[in-house]
Amino acid sequence: MGSPGQSSGGVAETIEIDVPRASVGSELTEALAAHGLEAETLDAGDRCVLRLRFATGERERLLDHAVHSLELLISERELPLVVQRANGGAVLRPPAD
Repeated sequence: MGSPGQSSGGVAETIEIDVPRASVGSELTEALAAHGLEAETLDAGDRCVLRLRFATGERERLLDHAVHSLELLISERELPLVVQRANGGAVLRPPAD
């Protein structure tokens, strides 16, 4: 088994997205970073691509997804709880007074 963020073969999974020009790729790189994606623009002259991979490992992505899902559930059901990251995981607790 590979380390977090890597496939079982030990190589980080990536995808490529064709973009019309490098300036578009540069702008997308910044925007995607806010969503946990690491991107680089590769300009080969006749083809420009945005190469993407997760910026964090699988465990951190799982925690992000779990926290987000719990926050949605708490909001939808109007539960008197908040989600707090702690000790590499998360804790559901009443809000502070």
